[in-house]
Amino acid sequence: GCPIFAAMSRAANRMVAMLARTHHAFQKCQQTPIGVSSMVGVWEGIKIQRLCYQSVLCARGFAAGVDSGGKKMTSGPVNWKSFALFCVTGGGLVAFYDYEKNRRKQAAVPKSVGKAAIGGPFTLVDQSGKKFTDKDLLGQWALLYFGFTHCPDICPDELLKIADAVDGIEQKAGKQVVPVFISIDPERDSVAQVRSYVKEFHPRMLGLTGSKEQTSAAAKAYRVYFTKANETEKDYLIDHSIISYLVDPSGDFVAFYGKNSDAETMVKEISDHIKHWAPQK
Repeated sequence: GCPIFAAMSRAANRMVAMLARTHHAFQKCQQTPIGVSSMVGVWEGIKIQRLCYQSVLCARGFAAGVDSGGKKMTSGPVNWKSFALFCVTGGGLVAFYDYEKNRRKQAAVPKSVGKAAIGGPFTLVDQSGKKFTDKDLLGQWALLYFGFTHCPDICPDELLKIADAVDGIEQKAGKQVVPVFISIDPERDSVAQVRSYVKEFHPRMLGLTGSKEQTSAAAKAYRVYFTKANETEKDYLIDHSIISYLVDPSGDFVAFYGKNSDAETMVKEISDHIKHWAPQK
């Protein structure tokens, strides 16, 4: 037979054998449990790299071939092209190995189930001085925001955004969402103060306050952070979470919207929640 084809055939057979051994190493690595010593995975990775290197050497022999006299050719343009091709292939195999290991690690992480532990019962006082609890919101969608009436800029901006959002939701989804302001500054936010404050933002906005214990309990139920800041003898500010909480007609927490969520985004997402919501049996 022709010595060129014989050499090419031997090189091809070696390449097939190398690829088969590489595949076997991959399978063994994938079957290794995550909890088993990581040294197994490292050893398999080294084997794969070694096999890839051997495949490259084999490819160089394949590309070099032999001349018409049966002697090996020492150089040629195809040699380096094939060498580069198999370097890329070997790198891809190693990258695939890393990808598979990371994928299996992520798959092994237990996923959380159930709803977020946000929300719960509260008892406060509305802007009319009447007792108001979480039960009074049942049967309607609501957006809750925790703040204080002496807030210089953030609270007004967020409440105006909420007002725009609830109007947009009513137009888009045909449902009213109740905007609710809950004070975290009961020392200064009296019933009269809250009543006057919420009127500035939306005619349907509810204003709730209460004792220090009551407002703290409501804030704790919704995982709201707040603390006094820049306190002097005459004045202080309150550093607090800047989040609006969406509550469904069953009284369950649905979603939250931070400072970076604009009114347009809230209208779209809340309208979708309303459209797909169904009471739990």
